[in-house]
Amino acid sequence: MNDKQEKCINLMITTNKTQKQIAQEIEVSEKTICEWKKQKEFKDKIEKSIKENFGSLALDAQKELKKMIKSKNEYIRFQAVKDILDRAGYKPTEKIKNEIEPSKKFADICRQLGGEGLHE
Repeated sequence: MNDKQEKCINLMITTNKTQKQIAQEIEVSEKTICEWKKQKEFKDKIEKSIKENFGSLALDAQKELKKMIKSKNEYIRFQAVKDILDRAGYKPTEKIKNEIEPSKKFADICRQLGGEGLHE
């Protein structure tokens, strides 16, 4: 991996620059960048760099999530708590099964409301 490829990857991950802008900055053609993107070594380096970049943001993200637990907005607090519990492995794994079919529920409700004479 040469210096221009390293710089290209860094710019791709840390900026909002277009491929054309990156190519101009590192003084290569857009076609060259397209060719690099096809190479396994280049793709692997991008993936590794993305993981490293996100890893460096994880602590800040956790701090922000912690602040949200103390939000005055009940919905924000709920979502923060839910997200933390999900990430800690306490995410519900089963959905509650509805034992009565919806059509039967509807029919029962109609009967309770005095609609026994209603036709389907």
